[in-house]
Amino acid sequence: MRKIKKALQKAFPKVELSVGLDDRGILTLYGECASWQQLVDIGHKAARLPGVENVVNELRVAGQRIPQKDYRPLRDAGRSRGLAADVDVLIIGAGITGCGIARELAKYKLDILVVEMSGDVATGATKANNGNIHPGHAEKPGTLKARLNVEGNRLYTRWAEELHFTLQRCGAMGFITSRWLWPALLYGYIKALKNGVEGVQLVGGRRAVELEPGLKRSAIGVKGAMWLPTMALVEPYQVTVALAENAAENGVRFWFNCTAADILTEKGAAVGAVTTKGIVRSRIIINCAGVYADEISAMAGDKSFTIHPRKGVIAILDKARSPAYDCLCDHVTFETVRRTLQKSYTKGGGMCYTPEKNILMGPSASESPDKEDLSTSARELAYAMGRGDETIDYSDVIRYFAGNRPADYSEDFIIGMSPITAGFINVAAIQSPGLAAAPAIAGKVEQIVAAAAEERGEPLERDPGWEPLRLPQPEFRHLSRAEQEALIRKDPRYGRIICRCETITEGEILDALRSPVPPASIDAVKRRTRAGMGRCQGGFCQPRVLELLARERGISWTEVTLKGEGSRILLKSNRPRAEGGADK
Repeated sequence: MRKIKKALQKAFPKVELSVGLDDRGILTLYGECASWQQLVDIGHKAARLPGVENVVNELRVAGQRIPQKDYRPLRDAGRSRGLAADVDVLIIGAGITGCGIARELAKYKLDILVVEMSGDVATGATKANNGNIHPGHAEKPGTLKARLNVEGNRLYTRWAEELHFTLQRCGAMGFITSRWLWPALLYGYIKALKNGVEGVQLVGGRRAVELEPGLKRSAIGVKGAMWLPTMALVEPYQVTVALAENAAENGVRFWFNCTAADILTEKGAAVGAVTTKGIVRSRIIINCAGVYADEISAMAGDKSFTIHPRKGVIAILDKARSPAYDCLCDHVTFETVRRTLQKSYTKGGGMCYTPEKNILMGPSASESPDKEDLSTSARELAYAMGRGDETIDYSDVIRYFAGNRPADYSEDFIIGMSPITAGFINVAAIQSPGLAAAPAIAGKVEQIVAAAAEERGEPLERDPGWEPLRLPQPEFRHLSRAEQEALIRKDPRYGRIICRCETITEGEILDALRSPVPPASIDAVKRRTRAGMGRCQGGFCQPRVLELLARERGISWTEVTLKGEGSRILLKSNRPRAEGGADK
């Protein structure tokens, strides 16, 4: 420990530090530093020192109050409600990780409950994601990230076939513009081979342009490239909704607007959680809480890592402008030397198509002390916009938003049964390539749960009624004219266009509202149907979506929210309430 402190003092001579190291290699940092960025830099430096497995960062920033969530009133409210459920497995968090795990565990005879603090699935880091299913070439060989990235990429084919979401295997290409840069290209290629990336190839400039004509159109002198055919694109929220719906069809329950405020333990084992809807008893608790995963783990008595949010801003461009950008490639492309030499802890972002053919710019990457800060600044947006074609104008942007990646200081995934608290499984620090790794993460957690059951002498029993297939829902905009006419004859509501920009019909919105995990807000409907994702961003369709949502849920128009609690769209009704009916 003395060597660790000496190394940190040498690197940061103006910072007064004290440290503690436990027998697991968890280093705790105490003291005060000058800025949030310095706090993060010290944490990263400490995590790289010999003998350190991970870092709990208790440093303070001089003159700065770091926002903290107050769980006390939530915990008190939950305890006052008493016992609300008794289950086999409790999953905290309904992002792609939590929903993926729920879906894989649903194949067993288990009573599974997912609790989510927001009003819907995929509202955290999952939705603020560029949708890249990375091949696995960019991760450090030997890390859990690298292994699960490659495995998860491969498993996406099965997930897409069973769950019927859009998966586009577009491929990716890292290129060089000078023969002097061949060593950088070769370095990336060797790393990809070490990670087991399937189909990776080194190609010359001529072959690179054959594979990606966009490089020729953009007048880039390509001298060579690394071709990665397994690169894919998805809409992250579409995948998560599909996982949640299939899980629900197989008996998994979801409680939204339900915050986990404490973990209950007895004799060194997790036995339940206090939530804002009451106490949930459970034999297994799986922590998929994203940026709050470190706090949930600490509640369970396992304070072994710190999450430092890394904000990313994304801009979405109008589809109508896409053909104007001749330099945009059909495949995801990046300049190899830039990716090889950059020193940041993130791949950052550039410019690519989404599966629906919008252009996506970003994400940016900046450290933030506030886990709930989803604001966007001009600087962050400019960074995201600056990673692509200089001809792009801000007027082409139809939406920009931010999300926080749940990064820890080891910069690797944390997945495993807690050695401190039996029955408590951490699935934490799932940042990029968490989306790509999601199927493999779910499989790994399934193995952990099965091993724990074996150890208890109660092996998991397969549910013979488990149905892995999710029936596809009609997507009117993607059907041929003949298919559209046939669908309208079957149900005229598919002939009523609610969202003009995206050609979304009343029938599709009703399908979503009657699904196994029905949306409860305007944004939740948007995630399932794309109604409101076009140029006007709901200016035309939002009133109709609000009307349908209120009618299907049996609530008044004034109770409809944009994105959950605290976001009501209409303040009050200015019409008299009809006798025996709901006010509009």
